[in-house]
Amino acid sequence: MFNDFKTTVLLCAALIMGLMLAVGALGMQSLKAKNAALNAELVNAQVSVNALISSNENQAAEIARLERDNKIVSDLNNSHRKQVADLESALGRKIERAEQLRTSEHEPTKTWANADLPLDALQLLKQADCKSSDADQSGVCPTAN
Repeated sequence: MFNDFKTTVLLCAALIMGLMLAVGALGMQSLKAKNAALNAELVNAQVSVNALISSNENQAAEIARLERDNKIVSDLNNSHRKQVADLESALGRKIERAEQLRTSEHEPTKTWANADLPLDALQLLKQADCKSSDADQSGVCPTAN
């Protein structure tokens, strides 16, 4: 009986060891499969990170370009505002001088300043405006005869 008990215990121990090895092997395979899946996820994550870094660099370059363009547009706007102010100032001075001629104390000057231009002179002025690419008030240039 002692022999049968030893044999039974050894068989049970061997069976338990075999089951533990089988469960361990299955656990190992499961862990290897999880490891492979995690490695694939890591590779995908790295690709995503690289794409985001590239996108971020592209956006940084686009922001820099837009900032340069914004500075150029801002400088052009400032230059345009200065030119408009200069033109308005010059126009104001010319209008003031024309008004001085129209209200002059010297009667021949006053008469000359308030006289209408002859039609021929108006026609020549319109042609000159069209040649300088300025159309008249209606936007129509007369055709040259």
